[in-house]
Amino acid sequence: MNSHNTGRASTRPSLTRRLASLVAIGASLALGACSGDEVIDPPFKDSIKPTVAVAKGNATADSLLAVTINARDNIGLKRVHLMLEGGITAAYDTTMTSAVTTLTLYVNVRVPSNAPIGATVTARAVAVDGAGNSSDTSRVSLTVGNLEPPVSLITSPVANSPVVSGKALVLSLSGKARYKVRTLGYQITGAYNTRDSVQYSSPLRDSVGMLDTLVIPDSVRGATIQVTPFVIDSLNQRVPGTAVSYAVQSPANANTVPVVRTGVARRVEVSDTIFVEGTDPVGISTLGYEVRSTTGQLLAADSVSSTGAFSTLVRTFRTRIPVTVFPTQVAVYGFARNANGRRDVARLTNGALRQDTVLVVAGHTRSLPQGGQVADALYFSRNDRLYLTNIERNWLEVFNVADSTFGSPIAVGSRPWGLATWPRNRSGDVGDTLIVANSGGTNLSYVDLRAGSNGREVYRYPLPNLMVYSITSTRSATTDQIITQRTAYDFSDRPQFVAGTCTGGLTPTSPCEDVVAVYSTTPTPGQSGPFPKMGTIRWENLSKQSSHFFFEQAIGQSEGRSDTLEIVRFAAAGVGSDSVLLPYKQTVRRADGTTWEYSIVGRLDYLAFRDTTFVRSSGNFRRAVFGEGGAVLGSRAMMYDATMGFDRTPPLPVIDRGISRPIDVTDFISNTFARVQGVGINFDGELSAVKGDSTYVFDPTLRLQGILESKPSTGGLDFHPQNAGPRSTVLRTRLAFVASSDPVIDVFDTYCYRKIASIAVRDPMIGPVRAAVRPNGQLMLIGATVRGVTMVALPDTFTTTCL
Repeated sequence: MNSHNTGRASTRPSLTRRLASLVAIGASLALGACSGDEVIDPPFKDSIKPTVAVAKGNATADSLLAVTINARDNIGLKRVHLMLEGGITAAYDTTMTSAVTTLTLYVNVRVPSNAPIGATVTARAVAVDGAGNSSDTSRVSLTVGNLEPPVSLITSPVANSPVVSGKALVLSLSGKARYKVRTLGYQITGAYNTRDSVQYSSPLRDSVGMLDTLVIPDSVRGATIQVTPFVIDSLNQRVPGTAVSYAVQSPANANTVPVVRTGVARRVEVSDTIFVEGTDPVGISTLGYEVRSTTGQLLAADSVSSTGAFSTLVRTFRTRIPVTVFPTQVAVYGFARNANGRRDVARLTNGALRQDTVLVVAGHTRSLPQGGQVADALYFSRNDRLYLTNIERNWLEVFNVADSTFGSPIAVGSRPWGLATWPRNRSGDVGDTLIVANSGGTNLSYVDLRAGSNGREVYRYPLPNLMVYSITSTRSATTDQIITQRTAYDFSDRPQFVAGTCTGGLTPTSPCEDVVAVYSTTPTPGQSGPFPKMGTIRWENLSKQSSHFFFEQAIGQSEGRSDTLEIVRFAAAGVGSDSVLLPYKQTVRRADGTTWEYSIVGRLDYLAFRDTTFVRSSGNFRRAVFGEGGAVLGSRAMMYDATMGFDRTPPLPVIDRGISRPIDVTDFISNTFARVQGVGINFDGELSAVKGDSTYVFDPTLRLQGILESKPSTGGLDFHPQNAGPRSTVLRTRLAFVASSDPVIDVFDTYCYRKIASIAVRDPMIGPVRAAVRPNGQLMLIGATVRGVTMVALPDTFTTTCL
């Protein structure tokens, strides 16, 4: 073993050494002269122990372990002893030949080549002075290879906190280890001895925490206990942590008052949570809270009682604050009473009374029972339930609005995203089937809400593979002849957002004929160039099992090139048939018998759409609106009318007249130049809106009607369910509800474009926003937040001064 040390030493005896020699001689003479008398120490004998501290040093190579030792004595150090145990075993001693009161040693220990990397080594140091007094042992943990060693800590209570015999002490420990934590525990020494630990099973984690309740025996009083944490990693290496001391008192002698801590959000709902913690060595017998108005009136209070056996009591209370006007400011206080009957309230660090001033806001937020992420939501009025797609759990969440509880989820396809109802007629009546877009697959789930207690998936409609080709003319490099070149573009067929529309009459009572699902697709990096991470828009006639790929917005010719489009449908699982949706060329016969060639020339850069293109249908299922996603300005919006049908010019109709014209799409960009963060459409589709830096309202031809001065955010928007026509005649329905980056929902007049109200909620909306009317006539808003799903009951009495 190679080692070295540095310190202050002298080659000649110092004055202290000569004095010590004289003292030793004098002591011997005194003892010899007083044989048989009482033996007493001389008044100047050294009885003070030296101190020593060992710490991890700075190793210059992974093949070395380095420690730094600092020792000190009031008169003189004699010897310092270092021992290493665990991954390697070694020892080092240094002896002083002259009086040294302070010493710093830098020790490097060479690691044997067969020592396992990551093995823990415990270094212990002891100092001895000239009088034979030994220091307390100092320890430090090292790791072969100079990796971070396992660590365990007692995080609560802090050192020297008083504890009371016969009471339960709550210990909080944490541990971490590079090679995962197998066991975390503690050992008690001093007034009594005990130990406890928790063993973890696979999969092991690299950091853990634990709480344990320790009951101090009644017999332990007026003494001190030491609690030493320890951790054992997956290599079965046991490493102790730093010991913490606590003084044990009897209950009668403890003159303490409770220490109270509260936790409450700055914005709370009527039914929310308040956290209260009370700590007292004597034990907590009562714990509670009060909610008071700004004038001091008691609004709500609750408390729990205990036997007083626990020194710490923790409770998260569920409140019921009787407030009906939002927002309302209130004050929250926490209190506790100990087993001796002494009461105190939560206080600040300076001892002043702590008062949490909070804002009571509208809404009820419920977290998802098993976590996940909500992509879309839909309210079904016949059973008063809310359905939400949970893309991380592959199911629909079922929320019962009447009692604010979640039911059993409905399993569907992979990564469900969009959600739509099955259209019945132009009055907005729907069937008992939900349509779910499974973005992790290439299918739509049919969910029958009548099956089982909450509903059940009954079928998965396989979506076809739609291939796009461009045919261009180019000059051959070898023959210099004009040749035709056909290029294939393979897009992802995975559905994302979906909306339900239908063909049929236009009167309010007209029944639906064909059900047409309009959907955007989820892009993937594996798509053909130049379309990586670009989605598309399509419709699928679920009644006739036929398809359409939206190309109409791209009709036109790019500068310097001409691309003729061809689109082919390849059926999946035998649903529908393989067919050409857009032929490369068709022959059209004129009335005089002559013919001409009919082809569609398109601009390829206008064919696809960015990721997360939003889709929403009107309440009467006639129209749908699309908003191109992505964090880019100049996003496109489009409309679709399911009743318009095809242009009948060629033998095979290919252009859907219900899709916005290319000139209207580009004109919309010129008028808005916005980033789309959500879309909305009113009941009959006469008004639609896209949300970006503001909210842009437009008609079915994409002509901009007005701008709502909303704030940009990732939350969506929706119209009042009964908002109809370009100027809804019932003023209380001429509304749009728009999420904000602030924790509010803004309410706008959709004809005068004024903000008429703001509804304060707990958290900003970060997902879809849906407005619905319950069977009892209650207007309700549903939105996704970071904490889960928020429902807000709204007064249906919003007014506007603009007629």
